[in-house]
Amino acid sequence: MAAGKNPMSAVPRILFIAPGVLAGIFVPYVIVSAPKAAPPSAVGMTFMDFSKEDVTLHRGKWLTLANDSRNIHVVGPGRDGHIVSPVPGEPLTSFHLMETNAVYKTGPWLTLGTFHVTCSVHPEMNLTVVVVP
Repeated sequence: MAAGKNPMSAVPRILFIAPGVLAGIFVPYVIVSAPKAAPPSAVGMTFMDFSKEDVTLHRGKWLTLANDSRNIHVVGPGRDGHIVSPVPGEPLTSFHLMETNAVYKTGPWLTLGTFHVTCSVHPEMNLTVVVVP
């Protein structure tokens, strides 16, 4: 080996990063006590799905999402796990990391129409939000 060469530089960094990412995903599943039930007015999250497929909100109301599962979810506007830029009038403007027992409340939904929410970790998690007068 050349003088002054650090032997650790030959080890791919992914070997250090991957275990940290995996620990961040699986350790909460092992050490977190039973998740709290979602509040009655919230849309909960089961293992890999929302507790409802669709929700109707009156204009000006807020949507509350509650992670009452042991899984990490990353929710945002979109479908089938693809988080996209929100359409005009959608108060869910970016993605949100939802750990066990986390609760997220959107801003008020002021635009009438149909909107979609998904989880980038679990593509089968899709929620349709219909805003009515």
